[in-house]
This record gives sequence, structure tokens and C-alpha cells, in this order.
Amino acid sequence: MIPAQHPYEARYKQEENGRTVYRSKPVIAWDDEGQALVVDERSGRLVPANNGRAFTGLSEGGHPVVAAIPGGGWSARYKNSDGTFTVDPLVAWTVRSDGILTPVDTDTTGLCDAVTATGNFDGLVAPGAETPTAQQDSSA
Repeated sequence: MIPAQHPYEARYKQEENGRTVYRSKPVIAWDDEGQALVVDERSGRLVPANNGRAFTGLSEGGHPVVAAIPGGGWSARYKNSDGTFTVDPLVAWTVRSDGILTPVDTDTTGLCDAVTATGNFDGLVAPGAETPTAQQDSSA
């Protein structure tokens, strides 16, 4: 058995309540023949990914978050519909296993998400940088 070093996911297609649902499970290891192995929760052991389910294939998985560091004074700038900007401090940066950093902010309910996932994200503001809240007039 070879432990999975690069993230892959086994994909499955199921019917639930009359609709098609897609699920995935992380590949934990590869057997000696190169077959992907996933966890079978019922038996508590590794089984071939294509064993007994509606297996549809493998895909490259996302790199998992391995650490989070404080926002460090950075902020995210969002453009409002009226042309003004809102600036919110980052709560953290997440670090993925491939080294990618993602800036994280919270919404009004406290839910954390990547700032780049928000449609009106306009950019990052470095610590100590000027943060205008009104759109600059570019006609000058």
C-alpha cells in the first residue's frame, strides 16, 4: 500500500428522493496494483474506490487547509453598488498543503469565507496603506 501524497477524490453518483446526488471521498492510499483506496465507514477499513458503489471516476482533489495565520493588519476592499468601497480587516490567511495562501473575512453572521469568493471583491489593502471609501474620479 502506498499512502496518497497528492489529493485525489473518488466520485460517486447516487439517487436520493428522486434526484441525482454527486458525492466524493478522498483517496487515502493506493494498493499494490495501483487501485485507489477510500475509507468504508461501515467496516472501518480501506476498500477499493470502485467497490460496491456508483463509482464514476477519480478527479484531482483540492489541497486541504493545513494551517491558518492571523490577518496581520491586511484588509479586503469591496465595491458597493453606489460606487463607494467598504474595507474589512482580514481575520486570517489559510495555508493549503500546496503553499497557497487564501485571505479570509467574515460576513455579518460570522461565517468565514475566502474574500475572493465574494462577487464585489475589489482587492487587498496592505497594513498601513490608505483605504479610500469613495470611488476616485478618473476624469482628472
